[in-house]
Amino acid sequence: MTTRTGKSAKVGDMNRGELETLIAEAVAAAILPLSSRIDKLCSEVEKLKEELTEKDTKIKLLESSVHNKCDELEQYGRRNNIRIFGVPEANSENTDDLVIDVARKINVTLEKWNIDRSHRVGKAGGDRPRPILVKFTSYGARRAVFQAKKQLKSTRITIREDLTQARLSLMRKTMDSYSEKNVWSSDGAIMVKVGAVVRPLRVRTEEDLASLLVRHPPVGV
Repeated sequence: MTTRTGKSAKVGDMNRGELETLIAEAVAAAILPLSSRIDKLCSEVEKLKEELTEKDTKIKLLESSVHNKCDELEQYGRRNNIRIFGVPEANSENTDDLVIDVARKINVTLEKWNIDRSHRVGKAGGDRPRPILVKFTSYGARRAVFQAKKQLKSTRITIREDLTQARLSLMRKTMDSYSEKNVWSSDGAIMVKVGAVVRPLRVRTEEDLASLLVRHPPVGV
C-alpha cells in the first residue's frame, strides 16, 4: 500500500477552500514579478508617449514659424506691387500706359521709369477684365498710388495690395466674418475694425481670427 508523504500528503489533507487559497497564493507569487515588470514597461511607454507628444508639438511650432517667415519674406518681395482691378481690357493695350492713366485719375504723376513691369494676371476671356499686376521701381511710387486709391470710389476701378496666397485667404475669411467694409490690408498686414473698438486690430493667423470672433462676435454683418 502506497502512503502519501511531504507536500503531496499535506495537499491531500486540505479541504477545497484551503486548496483554492494555496493555489491563489502560488499564482500571485508567480505573477508578482511579471506585474512589476509590466508596470515598469507601462511607465516607460507613457514617458515615451509624452516625449513624442512634446517633440510633435515642437515640430508643429517650428513648421508654423518657418511658414510664417517664408510668408513674410514673400510679402516683403511684393512691397512695391499693387493690383488694379476693373480697367477695360483690349488686345493691343500697353499696361504701363494704363497704369499711368489710372494714376492720372487720382492726381498722381507717374512716368514710365516709375514702373518696373506690369501685366495682366489670370485667365483671359472671362466676363470681367483681368487685374493688372504692377511692380514699381520704388516703394515711394507705389505708396503714392495706393494712398490715393479712395479717389476711385465713384468708378469701377479698385486698387489693392499684392498679397501672398496665405494672406489673401486670411483676408477673405476675415471679410466673410466682419464684412468687406470693415477689413483692409496695409503694407501686407490684415486689419479689421470690430464693434466699438477704437483702433483697428491686426489679424496675423487663422488662430487670431478665431480668437477675435470669440472676443468680438460680428454684429449686424
